Amino acid sequence: MEDLELVFKALGDATRLRILRMLAENGELCVCRIVDALNMGQPAVSHHMAALRHAGLVRHRKCGQWIYYSLDCDALQRGPLAYVREIAAAVPARAS
Repeated sequence: MEDLELVFKALGDATRLRILRMLAENGELCVCRIVDALNMGQPAVSHHMAALRHAGLVRHRKCGQWIYYSLDCDALQRGPLAYVREIAAAVPARAS
């Protein structure tokens, strides 16, 4: 459950949600593009990326001096999406 708490904590930030959407829409992105798109300083973006990495939501690779990020879709499916599906399945159907 602790891992799931890290995931939901990471998802509880609007900037991190924007980053995840950017990665979903664009695939792999260089951190420099994320910095430009968010109009934030590199240290602030690095802080958000560290939270997403720590929660296991993104993958990263280094190429020269640049770091490229992409979504870890399997982690999303196994973690928060599976948890929400489990909760939804436990809710009894209500008669209308």
